[in-house]
Amino acid sequence: MKIKIIAISLVLIAVIGVTYFYTNNKKVSESDMELVNELTADSLTIVYTNEGFMPKEISIKKGQTVKFINESDRKMWVASNDHPSHLIYPEFDQKEITVRGAVYEFKFEKTGNWDFHNHLFSSHGGTIKVTEN
Repeated sequence: MKIKIIAISLVLIAVIGVTYFYTNNKKVSESDMELVNELTADSLTIVYTNEGFMPKEISIKKGQTVKFINESDRKMWVASNDHPSHLIYPEFDQKEITVRGAVYEFKFEKTGNWDFHNHLFSSHGGTIKVTEN
């Protein structure tokens, strides 16, 4: 009986350890995103996580592309404000739902401060500041 309890305890510890390692290693930090964006001059990346978009705000030059990568357990539909009409920058509207691992790319051809959100979870949003070259 004692051996059974020890074996079960070891299995539980292993499962907890693997779960902890997996969940903590799939998170993307703000500094990781800054490094990725420094290395890619033509396009910048925003990751959608369970907590929202990271980074929440970026600055780019007119003509640059922003990649939105869904790394969350939720579905993503990137859209310009205002919710639900998306009329401030309608071309920026993704117009489709993507799941974990999918990428949406948009090339910004208009200068300005463009607020955006996940149409399916509108409290998650951010801002893209687009300036002249």
